[in-house]
Amino acid sequence: MSYESGVTPTRSTSSTGTVREAVGIFSSRDALQKAIDELSLAGFQRHELSVLANDQTIRDHLGHVPDRVEDVAHDPDAPRQSYVSPEDTGSAKGVAVGFPAYVGAILATGAVLATGGTALAAAAAAAAAGVGGGALGSVMSQWLTDKRNEPMLQHLDKGGILLWVNLADAERERLAQEIMTRHAAQPVEVHEVRQTGSGG
Repeated sequence: MSYESGVTPTRSTSSTGTVREAVGIFSSRDALQKAIDELSLAGFQRHELSVLANDQTIRDHLGHVPDRVEDVAHDPDAPRQSYVSPEDTGSAKGVAVGFPAYVGAILATGAVLATGGTALAAAAAAAAAGVGGGALGSVMSQWLTDKRNEPMLQHLDKGGILLWVNLADAERERLAQEIMTRHAAQPVEVHEVRQTGSGG
């Protein structure tokens, strides 16, 4: 899975306006991915998993960027985002590369013909737009990869990658702790935090 910037996943809430979560810190992207893969196989859904947003988003929300990720592990105001897998990023990159080339060629051809251009001019414009669109797709592809990797690289420098897992019941809590413990760099903790947007 990969990052959808600025997205705060919906989390289960209790009648008291709190959320029960497991939180783990992972020392590498591979360790995080293994934990998420196992959690997914165990039935946890994407909206139940979240990671810490990038430094700029943290600064915008908190006014500063903590030196250690563990300092925000239990902070309900820490901005989060969904985790996107490398496979998802790969699919998005395929669309990013192919779609602009196709649409660019079609739009350029239409624009030239609409203004009374010759068939040769239209074909040349289509070819040029296709090349330009493909280049744009490559840029978009690299951008997607960079956006996925940016927060993780930033947080690894501060002690690891944070993962929060929403816990709907005692059995899922047991499962999440068991899976996360196999891959986390530090002991997995469970906490109850204020629901995002609730008072107090």
